[in-house]
Amino acid sequence: MFKKTKVLWVLMVLILAFSLNVGAETIELDVWVVRDNYQIDLTEWNEANPNIEINFEVVPWEQALNRLIMSASSNRAPDVAVLDRPWVGTLGGLGHLTPLDSYIDDYYTEDELNDYIEASWEFAQYDGTTYAMPFTVFGRALFYRADWFEEAGLDAPETWEDVVEAGKVFTDPAQDKWGLSVRGIRDDGTTQGWLPIFAAMGGEFDGQAPQINSEAGIKALELYRDLVYDAEIMSPETVIFGSGEARGLFLSGNAAMAIMGSHIAPAVVNNGIEYGDFKMTHIPVPEAGMEKRNVATGFQWAVHEQSEHKDAAFEFIKYATDTAGQFEFNVDYMEAVRLSVYDIPEYREEKPWVDFILDDMEGFSAIPAAPQYSQMSQAIQNGLQEMLNNSNADAEAVAAEIQAVIDSLF
Repeated sequence: MFKKTKVLWVLMVLILAFSLNVGAETIELDVWVVRDNYQIDLTEWNEANPNIEINFEVVPWEQALNRLIMSASSNRAPDVAVLDRPWVGTLGGLGHLTPLDSYIDDYYTEDELNDYIEASWEFAQYDGTTYAMPFTVFGRALFYRADWFEEAGLDAPETWEDVVEAGKVFTDPAQDKWGLSVRGIRDDGTTQGWLPIFAAMGGEFDGQAPQINSEAGIKALELYRDLVYDAEIMSPETVIFGSGEARGLFLSGNAAMAIMGSHIAPAVVNNGIEYGDFKMTHIPVPEAGMEKRNVATGFQWAVHEQSEHKDAAFEFIKYATDTAGQFEFNVDYMEAVRLSVYDIPEYREEKPWVDFILDDMEGFSAIPAAPQYSQMSQAIQNGLQEMLNNSNADAEAVAAEIQAVIDSLF
């Protein structure tokens, strides 16, 4: 009897120990981010979730999409990833992302959801399904040297005619000084910088497909050619300008205006140009009084479909996207998607241009997100290269070529 009791007691201890060990099992979440600053402070997270360990890995933006696709093919995808807006459609269309609508319903109150800027949800969705949680957005804006404009007696530019008129005042090719700087190299950043111009020209989208072979598309293509070869307010080297070269002209005082993402504003300040000496205004329009329109992008947090810890992954995303997390990230980079962040005095003090941002957001539409986005972007890049490289480029022919590629994809 004693032996049986002892055996039972040992078994109970082993079962209890096993149960405790299972209860204390550590969950490791692999989280891929595209920049160092996405590695948010985990102090409060670690205190509240001692059994969920976050393993950050920085995968540069230029490599991230391809690595996400490759990792899924070998069953080694991360649990959570930061996604650029166009990738939502690419990865969602491939079945690589976890639909989040039910998680959002379960984890968020109505007040919390209403705190999100309404337009931000479009950035996280594809084909009617929410595949990510919005985290940060930015649109392109026309940066201009307000101090130079005031000294020259010029008003803030509203139309492209205004831009050309002002640009000629400040252009001196012999001194490598230009009226306007834009990105022109063959990469997706150039597409993302041109689509807002296309939209402000009156360009339309058929679902996710921009209608380039249109009056607005042709005018937007002609614009890049004419700013280099006719108005001559952009450098002939624009065709090879990446982000660094395009912004570098403005930061160095060699360009009076530049079309850049609004998230570059803190870098302008850090470069010694105070806000007020530079300002931002909406993407120029063909005629004064036209409504502002912008095609914006943004980054969001997504749960990979291959994750074995989806609930824990979404818990982390909720933590990362709360007001405190957004303030920490957005106070010096990109724009917050939660309205409560804009009410924080320190945020407004650090970013005195936030009222412009909120106003510009009223004209936001999300950059296309579709599995075919990369091919579509490449067609636009090729067309812009032609317009920037050739003073005799035929915008109608180029628009037709781009549209033929887009139509074949959709």
